[in-house]
Amino acid sequence: MVNEENVDGRLDRKFEAWSEMTGEYRAGVRTLTEYQVVQELVGLLPYADWLDRAPDVGRKQMLIAKIQDEVGHGHIVARVAEDLGGDRDQILTDFVEGKAKLVNAFHYRFETWEEFGPAALLGNSTALVQFQSLKHGTYLPYARALKKIEREESFHYHHALDLTHEMMTSGNEQQRTLVQEAFEKWFPRMLAVFGPDDSEKIRNNPLYQMGLKVASNHELRQRWVAKMVPVFQSLGVRVDPALASYDSDTDRWNYAMPDWKEVANLVRNGGPAYHLWVEKIRRSLARNSVYRDVALSQAA
Repeated sequence: MVNEENVDGRLDRKFEAWSEMTGEYRAGVRTLTEYQVVQELVGLLPYADWLDRAPDVGRKQMLIAKIQDEVGHGHIVARVAEDLGGDRDQILTDFVEGKAKLVNAFHYRFETWEEFGPAALLGNSTALVQFQSLKHGTYLPYARALKKIEREESFHYHHALDLTHEMMTSGNEQQRTLVQEAFEKWFPRMLAVFGPDDSEKIRNNPLYQMGLKVASNHELRQRWVAKMVPVFQSLGVRVDPALASYDSDTDRWNYAMPDWKEVANLVRNGGPAYHLWVEKIRRSLARNSVYRDVALSQAA
């Protein structure tokens, strides 16, 4: 089967950590991986926020498993970055110092348990769509890491799907209303996760040219909307055509485009939960520094 994203052959040449590569390529891999480390390790905090509030033991166990997986994902990708000169401690320090940015969706908390399921379902699915694309990139250690992460992310997706289904089938009218409201709140936020439409300039993007970025933001967003709108409709959630609608003439989805100035301002200055997450990471780094120093001295 022909890979339509490789019509120009840019994905043909693959690299291992020991391969000869340009400084630009090495820097590109580090940009991708170090960005993902922050999203994995800081992005788990909205979930950890609910550890002592999960309503039953089963849900708490699944939540613990998800958080454990996300920590593992962060360290797996950090190891890929370290092979090319990255430093996992510095990555988190850069976040605390405001040098490394957090994707817009992680600037918020889950306000209710009813919100948790649909918000997580939307978030996990955005990650899956992105990983399913990036794993076809040209840097093989990163591609292998993403294949493992993708399998575990699928578990998180199905947990969120089950939780949302439970609320829509066994919850009361108020709970179903909260699920509907959560979808309408988080769907636009997740549309923005993919970034501004770059269809017209993707071929000039160095990460795309090097085969590290495989598909455009627009194409990934289309795939995600095409997957998730029917999922939520099957759960009984109403999808307002103003949010997303299918155009049979063009075989594409139309959706309310995010306000990119507003998104950029949020990422730059911080959303409602951003400063709380920064302080949590700051305290964790300070509290655990002595133990990291011991471990590093033993490894030396």
